[in-house]
Amino acid sequence: MYLRLKALLISHAQFSHALRVTLAIAFTLAFYAVVHVPHSMWGPVTVVVVMMQPYAGAIVYKGFQRIGGTLLGAILGLLTVLFPDQFDYLIPVWMLAWVFLLSLKSYGKNIYFFFLAVMTLIIVSYQGNTSLEVNVALWRVANILIGSLIAIAFSMLMPIRAITGWNLLFNQNLRALRQLYQAHASAHMLSLRQLNVMKREVLERHMKMIILLPNVQKERHKLAGHYRTIITVQRSLISVTEQLIETHWSSDISRRQLLAQNDLKVYQQHIITILSQLEQASINHSSLSNIDTLPNIDLLPTMAETISPDDTTNALGIYGYFWLTRQFMSRLEALIIQLRIINQ
Repeated sequence: MYLRLKALLISHAQFSHALRVTLAIAFTLAFYAVVHVPHSMWGPVTVVVVMMQPYAGAIVYKGFQRIGGTLLGAILGLLTVLFPDQFDYLIPVWMLAWVFLLSLKSYGKNIYFFFLAVMTLIIVSYQGNTSLEVNVALWRVANILIGSLIAIAFSMLMPIRAITGWNLLFNQNLRALRQLYQAHASAHMLSLRQLNVMKREVLERHMKMIILLPNVQKERHKLAGHYRTIITVQRSLISVTEQLIETHWSSDISRRQLLAQNDLKVYQQHIITILSQLEQASINHSSLSNIDTLPNIDLLPTMAETISPDDTTNALGIYGYFWLTRQFMSRLEALIIQLRIINQ
Protein backbone atom coordinates (compact mmCIF):
# COMPACT_ATOMS: atom_id res chain seq x y z
CA MET A 1 0.00 0.00 0.00
CA TYR A 2 2.80 2.39 0.97
CA LEU A 3 4.74 1.66 -2.23
CA ARG A 4 1.63 2.28 -4.35
CA LEU A 5 0.98 5.59 -2.59
CA LYS A 6 4.63 6.58 -3.02
CA ALA A 7 4.55 5.75 -6.74
CA LEU A 8 1.32 7.75 -7.12
CA LEU A 9 2.82 10.78 -5.40
CA ILE A 10 5.99 10.58 -7.52
CA SER A 11 3.98 10.46 -10.74
CA HIS A 12 1.97 13.54 -9.66
CA ALA A 13 4.77 15.73 -8.33
CA GLN A 14 2.91 19.06 -8.44
CA PHE A 15 -0.10 17.62 -6.60
CA SER A 16 2.24 16.05 -4.04
CA HIS A 17 4.03 19.36 -3.55
CA ALA A 18 0.74 21.23 -3.01
CA LEU A 19 -0.42 18.56 -0.55
CA ARG A 20 2.88 18.66 1.33
CA VAL A 21 2.86 22.45 1.69
CA THR A 22 -0.76 22.34 2.89
CA LEU A 23 0.03 19.65 5.48
CA ALA A 24 3.13 21.54 6.64
CA ILE A 25 1.12 24.74 7.15
CA ALA A 26 -1.64 22.78 8.91
CA PHE A 27 0.93 21.24 11.26
CA THR A 28 2.49 24.66 11.90
CA LEU A 29 -0.87 26.19 12.82
CA ALA A 30 -1.66 23.21 15.07
CA PHE A 31 1.79 23.54 16.71
CA TYR A 32 1.22 27.21 17.51
CA ALA A 33 -2.29 26.47 18.77
CA VAL A 34 -0.73 24.14 21.36
CA VAL A 35 2.57 25.95 21.97
CA HIS A 36 1.88 29.67 22.38
CA VAL A 37 4.89 31.45 20.94
CA PRO A 38 4.86 35.24 20.55
CA HIS A 39 4.84 36.65 17.00
CA SER A 40 4.06 33.21 15.59
CA MET A 41 3.10 34.64 12.18
CA TRP A 42 6.73 34.25 11.10
CA GLY A 43 6.52 30.46 11.46
CA PRO A 44 4.02 29.65 8.68
CA VAL A 45 5.47 32.46 6.53
CA THR A 46 8.88 30.80 6.77
CA VAL A 47 7.39 27.39 5.90
CA VAL A 48 5.92 28.81 2.69
CA VAL A 49 9.14 30.65 1.74
CA VAL A 50 11.40 27.61 2.32
CA MET A 51 9.02 25.22 0.53
CA MET A 52 8.60 27.35 -2.58
CA GLN A 53 10.46 24.73 -4.64
CA PRO A 54 9.06 21.19 -4.79
CA TYR A 55 12.30 19.21 -4.61
CA ALA A 56 13.52 17.84 -1.28
CA GLY A 57 17.17 18.66 -1.93
CA ALA A 58 16.39 22.32 -2.66
CA ILE A 59 14.14 22.60 0.42
CA VAL A 60 16.70 21.07 2.78
CA TYR A 61 19.48 23.17 1.26
CA LYS A 62 17.42 26.37 1.52
CA GLY A 63 16.16 25.49 5.00
CA PHE A 64 19.64 25.00 6.45
CA GLN A 65 20.86 28.14 4.69
CA ARG A 66 17.97 30.04 6.30
CA ILE A 67 18.73 28.58 9.73
CA GLY A 68 22.46 29.30 9.46
CA GLY A 69 22.01 32.82 8.07
CA THR A 70 19.36 33.69 10.67
CA LEU A 71 21.52 32.44 13.57
CA LEU A 72 24.61 34.29 12.33
CA GLY A 73 22.66 37.53 11.85
CA ALA A 74 20.97 37.17 15.26
CA ILE A 75 24.33 36.69 17.03
CA LEU A 76 25.84 39.73 15.30
CA GLY A 77 22.68 41.74 16.04
CA LEU A 78 22.79 40.82 19.73
CA LEU A 79 26.42 41.87 19.94
CA THR A 80 25.37 45.21 18.48
CA VAL A 81 22.62 45.69 21.06
CA LEU A 82 25.03 44.82 23.89
CA PHE A 83 27.43 47.63 23.00
CA PRO A 84 28.13 49.78 26.10
CA ASP A 85 26.44 53.20 26.07
CA GLN A 86 29.75 55.05 25.86
CA PHE A 87 30.48 53.29 22.54
CA ASP A 88 27.12 54.00 20.88
CA TYR A 89 28.85 55.98 18.17
CA LEU A 90 30.56 52.76 17.00
CA ILE A 91 27.28 50.90 16.39
CA PRO A 92 26.71 52.22 12.82
CA VAL A 93 30.33 51.45 11.94
CA TRP A 94 30.01 47.93 13.36
CA MET A 95 26.76 47.26 11.49
CA LEU A 96 27.95 48.68 8.18
CA ALA A 97 31.25 46.77 8.42
CA TRP A 98 29.36 43.48 8.84
CA VAL A 99 26.90 44.38 6.09
CA PHE A 100 29.86 44.98 3.78
CA LEU A 101 31.68 41.76 4.75
CA LEU A 102 28.57 39.58 4.51
CA SER A 103 27.53 41.14 1.19
CA LEU A 104 31.05 40.54 -0.09
CA LYS A 105 30.51 36.81 0.45
CA SER A 106 26.95 36.87 -0.92
CA TYR A 107 27.44 35.13 -4.26
CA GLY A 108 27.11 31.69 -5.82
CA LYS A 109 25.66 28.93 -3.69
CA ASN A 110 26.03 30.95 -0.45
CA ILE A 111 23.97 33.95 -1.55
CA TYR A 112 20.84 33.04 0.46
CA PHE A 113 22.83 32.34 3.65
CA PHE A 114 24.60 35.72 3.67
CA PHE A 115 21.53 37.64 2.48
CA LEU A 116 19.57 36.33 5.48
CA ALA A 117 22.48 37.07 7.82
CA VAL A 118 22.46 40.73 6.69
CA MET A 119 18.67 40.99 6.98
CA THR A 120 18.58 39.40 10.46
CA LEU A 121 21.47 41.57 11.64
CA ILE A 122 19.50 44.69 10.70
CA ILE A 123 16.22 43.39 12.21
CA VAL A 124 17.84 42.58 15.58
CA SER A 125 20.28 45.47 15.90
CA TYR A 126 18.19 48.34 14.51
CA GLN A 127 15.84 48.48 17.50
CA GLY A 128 16.33 51.82 19.13
CA ASN A 129 18.10 50.14 22.06
CA THR A 130 14.86 49.13 23.80
CA SER A 131 14.59 45.72 25.41
CA LEU A 132 11.02 45.29 24.15
CA GLU A 133 12.00 45.74 20.50
CA VAL A 134 14.98 43.43 20.87
CA ASN A 135 12.66 40.85 22.44
CA VAL A 136 10.31 41.10 19.44
CA ALA A 137 13.22 40.65 17.02
CA LEU A 138 14.51 37.57 18.85
CA TRP A 139 11.04 35.97 18.84
CA ARG A 140 10.92 36.55 15.11
CA VAL A 141 14.25 34.76 14.81
CA ALA A 142 12.94 31.86 16.93
CA ASN A 143 9.84 31.50 14.76
CA ILE A 144 11.92 31.57 11.59
CA LEU A 145 14.01 28.70 12.97
CA ILE A 146 10.85 26.74 13.92
CA GLY A 147 9.32 27.27 10.46
CA SER A 148 12.56 26.22 8.74
CA LEU A 149 12.76 23.00 10.75
CA ILE A 150 9.11 22.15 10.01
CA ALA A 151 9.68 22.73 6.27
CA ILE A 152 12.78 20.50 6.29
CA ALA A 153 10.95 17.79 8.24
CA PHE A 154 8.00 17.67 5.81
CA SER A 155 10.31 17.68 2.79
CA MET A 156 12.00 14.57 4.18
CA LEU A 157 8.75 12.86 5.23
CA MET A 158 7.20 13.41 1.79
CA PRO A 159 10.25 13.73 -0.46
CA ILE A 160 9.92 14.80 -4.08
CA ARG A 161 13.35 14.19 -5.53
CA ALA A 162 14.65 15.87 -8.65
CA ILE A 163 16.79 12.80 -9.34
CA THR A 164 13.61 10.73 -9.83
CA GLY A 165 12.33 13.02 -12.59
CA TRP A 166 15.83 13.34 -14.05
CA ASN A 167 16.22 9.53 -14.26
CA LEU A 168 12.83 9.18 -15.93
CA LEU A 169 13.76 11.74 -18.61
CA PHE A 170 17.16 10.10 -19.08
CA ASN A 171 15.56 6.65 -19.50
CA GLN A 172 13.17 8.01 -22.12
CA ASN A 173 16.01 9.66 -24.02
CA LEU A 174 18.08 6.47 -23.96
CA ARG A 175 15.14 4.60 -25.46
CA ALA A 176 14.63 7.26 -28.13
CA LEU A 177 18.32 7.30 -29.06
CA ARG A 178 18.31 3.51 -29.35
CA GLN A 179 15.21 3.65 -31.55
CA LEU A 180 16.70 6.36 -33.76
CA TYR A 181 19.97 4.50 -34.14
CA GLN A 182 18.19 1.21 -34.83
CA ALA A 183 15.94 2.86 -37.42
CA HIS A 184 18.74 4.64 -39.24
CA ALA A 185 20.62 1.34 -39.69
CA SER A 186 17.53 -0.30 -41.17
CA ALA A 187 16.53 -0.41 -44.82
CA HIS A 188 13.17 1.02 -43.78
CA MET A 189 13.74 4.44 -42.36
CA LEU A 190 11.12 6.31 -40.35
CA SER A 191 9.23 9.02 -42.18
CA LEU A 192 10.58 12.56 -42.01
CA ARG A 193 7.62 13.57 -39.85
CA GLN A 194 8.25 10.72 -37.36
CA LEU A 195 11.94 11.58 -37.22
CA ASN A 196 11.24 15.25 -36.54
CA VAL A 197 8.76 14.39 -33.79
CA MET A 198 11.25 12.03 -32.10
CA LYS A 199 14.11 14.51 -32.35
CA ARG A 200 11.95 17.31 -30.95
CA GLU A 201 10.85 15.16 -28.01
CA VAL A 202 14.46 14.13 -27.28
CA LEU A 203 15.61 17.76 -27.27
CA GLU A 204 12.68 18.84 -25.09
CA ARG A 205 13.49 16.13 -22.53
CA HIS A 206 17.14 17.12 -22.66
CA MET A 207 16.19 20.74 -21.89
CA LYS A 208 14.06 19.58 -18.93
CA MET A 209 17.07 17.62 -17.64
CA ILE A 210 19.18 20.78 -17.82
CA ILE A 211 16.51 22.66 -15.82
CA LEU A 212 16.47 19.88 -13.19
CA LEU A 213 20.27 19.66 -13.01
CA PRO A 214 20.83 22.25 -10.21
CA ASN A 215 18.36 20.42 -7.95
CA VAL A 216 19.89 17.03 -8.84
CA GLN A 217 23.30 18.40 -7.89
CA LYS A 218 21.94 19.56 -4.52
CA GLU A 219 20.61 16.07 -3.83
CA ARG A 220 23.80 14.32 -4.96
CA HIS A 221 26.35 17.09 -4.52
CA LYS A 222 29.36 14.74 -4.43
CA LEU A 223 28.52 13.61 -7.98
CA ALA A 224 27.47 17.04 -9.27
CA GLY A 225 30.26 17.22 -11.86
CA HIS A 226 29.44 13.78 -13.25
CA TYR A 227 25.77 14.65 -13.78
CA ARG A 228 26.86 17.80 -15.59
CA THR A 229 29.16 15.69 -17.79
CA ILE A 230 26.30 13.27 -18.58
CA ILE A 231 24.21 16.20 -19.81
CA THR A 232 27.05 17.31 -22.09
CA VAL A 233 27.74 13.81 -23.43
CA GLN A 234 24.05 13.14 -24.02
CA ARG A 235 23.69 16.34 -26.05
CA SER A 236 26.71 15.33 -28.11
CA LEU A 237 25.22 11.84 -28.68
CA ILE A 238 21.97 13.41 -29.89
CA SER A 239 23.87 15.62 -32.31
CA VAL A 240 26.02 12.77 -33.69
CA THR A 241 22.92 10.56 -34.11
CA GLU A 242 21.26 13.31 -36.16
CA GLN A 243 24.35 13.55 -38.35
CA LEU A 244 24.51 9.76 -38.77
CA ILE A 245 20.93 9.73 -40.02
CA GLU A 246 21.55 12.59 -42.45
CA THR A 247 24.80 11.06 -43.74
CA HIS A 248 23.38 7.56 -44.10
CA TRP A 249 20.47 8.83 -46.19
CA SER A 250 22.23 11.65 -48.03
CA SER A 251 22.71 9.54 -51.16
CA ASP A 252 20.75 6.54 -52.37
CA ILE A 253 23.88 4.93 -53.84
CA SER A 254 26.01 5.31 -50.72
CA ARG A 255 23.08 4.15 -48.54
CA ARG A 256 22.75 0.93 -50.55
CA GLN A 257 26.49 0.33 -50.30
CA LEU A 258 26.41 0.81 -46.53
CA LEU A 259 23.38 -1.47 -46.14
CA ALA A 260 25.14 -4.17 -48.18
CA GLN A 261 28.08 -4.41 -45.75
CA ASN A 262 27.48 -7.44 -43.52
CA ASP A 263 30.36 -6.54 -41.17
CA LEU A 264 28.82 -3.10 -40.66
CA LYS A 265 25.43 -4.70 -39.88
CA VAL A 266 27.03 -6.83 -37.17
CA TYR A 267 28.84 -3.76 -35.81
CA GLN A 268 25.62 -1.74 -35.72
CA GLN A 269 23.71 -4.57 -34.07
CA HIS A 270 26.39 -4.71 -31.36
CA ILE A 271 25.86 -1.00 -30.70
CA ILE A 272 22.07 -1.48 -30.58
CA THR A 273 22.53 -4.30 -28.05
CA ILE A 274 24.65 -2.06 -25.82
CA LEU A 275 22.10 0.76 -26.04
CA SER A 276 19.35 -1.71 -25.06
CA GLN A 277 21.41 -2.96 -22.12
CA LEU A 278 22.01 0.61 -20.96
CA GLU A 279 18.31 1.34 -21.23
CA GLN A 280 17.36 -1.72 -19.16
CA ALA A 281 20.04 -1.03 -16.55
CA SER A 282 18.81 2.55 -16.24
CA ILE A 283 15.16 1.50 -15.88
CA ASN A 284 15.92 -1.21 -13.30
CA HIS A 285 18.64 0.85 -11.53
CA SER A 286 20.89 -2.18 -11.85
CA SER A 287 24.65 -2.48 -12.17
CA LEU A 288 26.38 -1.72 -15.47
CA SER A 289 28.89 -4.51 -14.96
CA ASN A 290 27.00 -6.75 -17.41
CA ILE A 291 27.14 -4.26 -20.28
CA ASP A 292 28.88 -5.77 -23.30
CA THR A 293 32.32 -4.53 -24.27
CA LEU A 294 32.12 -1.82 -26.91
CA PRO A 295 32.98 -2.93 -30.45
CA ASN A 296 36.52 -2.15 -31.56
CA ILE A 297 36.72 1.23 -33.31
CA ASP A 298 39.83 0.04 -35.17
CA LEU A 299 37.56 -2.14 -37.30
CA LEU A 300 35.87 0.92 -38.82
CA PRO A 301 38.74 1.92 -41.18
CA THR A 302 38.98 -1.67 -42.37
CA MET A 303 35.26 -1.78 -43.18
CA ALA A 304 35.49 1.59 -44.94
CA GLU A 305 38.29 0.30 -47.17
CA THR A 306 36.14 -2.60 -48.40
CA ILE A 307 33.70 -0.15 -50.02
CA SER A 308 34.63 1.32 -53.39
CA PRO A 309 32.66 4.56 -53.83
CA ASP A 310 31.60 5.40 -57.40
CA ASP A 311 32.47 9.07 -57.14
CA THR A 312 33.73 11.76 -54.77
CA THR A 313 30.25 12.60 -53.46
CA ASN A 314 29.54 9.01 -52.46
CA ALA A 315 33.00 8.66 -50.98
CA LEU A 316 32.41 11.71 -48.80
CA GLY A 317 29.12 10.28 -47.52
CA ILE A 318 30.52 6.78 -46.87
CA TYR A 319 33.76 7.84 -45.19
CA GLY A 320 31.89 10.55 -43.29
CA TYR A 321 29.50 7.92 -41.99
CA PHE A 322 32.35 5.78 -40.61
CA TRP A 323 33.97 8.84 -39.03
CA LEU A 324 30.68 9.77 -37.35
CA THR A 325 30.29 6.18 -36.11
CA ARG A 326 33.71 6.54 -34.50
CA GLN A 327 32.55 9.76 -32.80
CA PHE A 328 29.36 8.03 -31.66
CA MET A 329 31.40 5.21 -30.11
CA SER A 330 33.67 7.69 -28.31
CA ARG A 331 30.71 9.51 -26.74
CA LEU A 332 28.94 6.26 -25.88
CA GLU A 333 32.04 5.09 -24.04
CA ALA A 334 32.21 8.42 -22.15
CA LEU A 335 28.54 8.05 -21.17
CA ILE A 336 29.06 4.50 -19.86
CA ILE A 337 32.05 5.66 -17.77
CA GLN A 338 29.98 8.42 -16.15
CA LEU A 339 27.02 6.12 -15.51
CA ARG A 340 29.27 3.57 -13.83
CA ILE A 341 30.62 6.30 -11.52
CA ILE A 342 27.21 7.57 -10.39
CA ASN A 343 25.89 4.01 -9.94
CA GLN A 344 28.74 2.84 -7.73
